[in-house]
Amino acid sequence: MSESALITILLILLFLLILILLSYFIYPDEKITKHLPIRKKEKKPAPKRDKPLRFEEIQKIFSYKKSSKEELQEGIEQLVLHHGKIHAKLGDLPHPDFKRYLALIIELCNNPQSDKDIIVSLDQKLQAKNPRYGLDIDEATNKGIASRGF
Repeated sequence: MSESALITILLILLFLLILILLSYFIYPDEKITKHLPIRKKEKKPAPKRDKPLRFEEIQKIFSYKKSSKEELQEGIEQLVLHHGKIHAKLGDLPHPDFKRYLALIIELCNNPQSDKDIIVSLDQKLQAKNPRYGLDIDEATNKGIASRGF
């Protein structure tokens, strides 16, 4: 082959490579775009008073650092009213579902807007609905307060 033919073939291959790369950037694979993390603004979870809140929504209210004291108190009321009964203990061991409540208590304690009245309110109301979990709820509250850093 002559030099001019090799150069022509290389230029054609380079042109095809550029087209393939451009098409990759213009039309990315759907599988890749589904897995790309999308940063969303943290928006304030608003409690809906007309229907009961799901456990996850209450958890968002407790974990959102800018929730007001009224929203936290409303979250506690919704929790006790609709999700207050924890499954029965398995012998001396707490039910595995209790871990969700443990995480929820710790999140409430770590919220900068919560104060002792709010924390004690949740502690007392959950203990009133679940007397067999009294020590476990106290222990979870103590862990939450200790994780607060006081």
